[in-house]
Amino acid sequence: MKKTWLRAGVLATVAIAVTALGVPADAAAVRIPWRPTVLPLPPGAGAGNITGSDGKGEYTGTFRVNDVTQVVSWRNGQPFLRGVPDGYERVDANDENSSGVVVGTIHDYQTMTSRTYTLDESWYHIKDNPAGYREVTGVAINTRGDVLGEAYEPGVPRAIVLWRADGSAPVVIPETGDVSSPRDLDDDGTILLSTGTGSALWKDGVLRKLTPSPSGQAEGSAIRNGVVVGWRLWGGNQAARWSTPDGTTGLEGGGIAVDVNKAGLTVGMAPTPSGPQIYGNAVVWRGTVPGVVQGPSGYSTFRAQVAADDGTLAGYASNDATPDSGVPVIWRLTP
Repeated sequence: MKKTWLRAGVLATVAIAVTALGVPADAAAVRIPWRPTVLPLPPGAGAGNITGSDGKGEYTGTFRVNDVTQVVSWRNGQPFLRGVPDGYERVDANDENSSGVVVGTIHDYQTMTSRTYTLDESWYHIKDNPAGYREVTGVAINTRGDVLGEAYEPGVPRAIVLWRADGSAPVVIPETGDVSSPRDLDDDGTILLSTGTGSALWKDGVLRKLTPSPSGQAEGSAIRNGVVVGWRLWGGNQAARWSTPDGTTGLEGGGIAVDVNKAGLTVGMAPTPSGPQIYGNAVVWRGTVPGVVQGPSGYSTFRAQVAADDGTLAGYASNDATPDSGVPVIWRLTP
């Protein structure tokens, strides 16, 4: 579909789609943008990136504060440090669910081990690594509290780890020819994973590959309510969407899609065919309809990596295309 929102024959469809995503239908006609707000950093903080949100106004990410890499959250626009447990030197946040539970990886430099944790209002809950693995990174958490991780050990095949919220023993899925790295976790427990040459869905021991058709190659980045978003080869990299595993739909104006919320709001990055970076600044879609993301003043790069359930976006802005010098940014759909 062409980028213009007012093309004859599509306005009614756009209005229906936008309303279904919790956005006023008349927003389509005027193409209201997502406008940025640069969040304040806590004292002593350097750069970092927002990686999760509860969809209710809280945003969480990983930032270096007083020379320690740790978790920072924002509530009502104000930052607060989540702390580092004794015996550990670094904490990275990777995801957050609607209950405000954060998941990520905590590192013990002395023993050279890394473990998956969850973080709630009471404190950190550090998970035991499956036997034989020294490093298990926290990848994702779903609404009911299932946790997805990836296990590493030198000389041993990697494995996907699933901790179900019911407290049962973790499920360990060794890497094979059809199972590679975990990407995301849907609310029903479906794992989106890489196969090395594409993507697949795993649930309760059953693996179903995602078809790249009509492209020859595609890979998923995120999943929510059965919708997968990612990229496909289409005259270069193009952002893509699977509403079923049987084929892709291109997302206009994007080089890759990186997150999708419960209503189908999708965020990604624009392509940059001339380089030097593979991907450019933030782009957004309501379903498959492109929207507008404005960059904060004073920054050449702005990337949103979270599509929150309240319709906001979150990520970072910087002047060197990486979060290594980034400031935290959220975007709201506002006139």
